[in-house]
Amino acid sequence: MMSLAQEKNIPPKRDYVPYHGMRVKPNQQEFMVNVLTAQKNSNGENALMEITLRFSMPIDPRTVTPASVLLNGEKCGSNVFFHFGRRGESVRITIVNAQEETFYLKLEGVESYKGDKLAETEFENIQDGTEIIKGRL
Repeated sequence: MMSLAQEKNIPPKRDYVPYHGMRVKPNQQEFMVNVLTAQKNSNGENALMEITLRFSMPIDPRTVTPASVLLNGEKCGSNVFFHFGRRGESVRITIVNAQEETFYLKLEGVESYKGDKLAETEFENIQDGTEIIKGRL
């Protein structure tokens, strides 16, 4: 005996969509930065500044390049490294031998795996201990 849904060929309702091996909710909001945190670490010789960005959906790591991430108005140099989270929703920007105390971060051309473009995003006065959570300071 077939159910009414099977008779009318209505696909079963799921609360997720299979996407690049991950389960993504179908009603996701726009592609944006949800959280930014900054922490300064030093191990004696090297001063490291780590800026972590968490996005609303998985990012395409091919679009996060030294040209698309501008620090203090300039492209990232050889002392800047990108580390991506396992789920693809975060990136940690590590600046080795950071001389500046405050940073200005601008993202251009960053995309999600679905192809959504991140609106040009700017963050000012990033320093040790900065935490910005989805629109509030």
